[in-house]
Amino acid sequence: MKRYYIDTCVLKWLIEGNKRVKKIACDIENYQGDFAVSIDVLQEFANLLSAEKIKIKFDYEKLIEKLRVLGFEICAFEKKHLKYLFDLPYFKQHTDPTDRNIIAHAIADKRILISGDGNFALYEKHGLKFLEV
Repeated sequence: MKRYYIDTCVLKWLIEGNKRVKKIACDIENYQGDFAVSIDVLQEFANLLSAEKIKIKFDYEKLIEKLRVLGFEICAFEKKHLKYLFDLPYFKQHTDPTDRNIIAHAIADKRILISGDGNFALYEKHGLKFLEV
């Protein structure tokens, strides 16, 4: 069974029912993979909600319930993940520190990272398994 992490944009699209992630939503509903989310994604999601950069009404309880219903594991960022973050190269075209945490988390946990951010492909030579939607 393939193991996946989703990025913040994919989480948002899943919640909104965006057709861009229809296949992923189908796979989740049919248990066609082991899906998880990094705690960094949830922190970024909360920050974007607070800053009103995400225009949906969602709170902590709804988010946790949605992840439970979808069968997502919430994975903490630990010391073992930090080593991979230290080893990641720095790309001028991709400097977002939260994204770098999420990427290091996915590499360390040997999960395929699903995102709409094409810049994540920069890290494939450094161990990231990436699926762009």
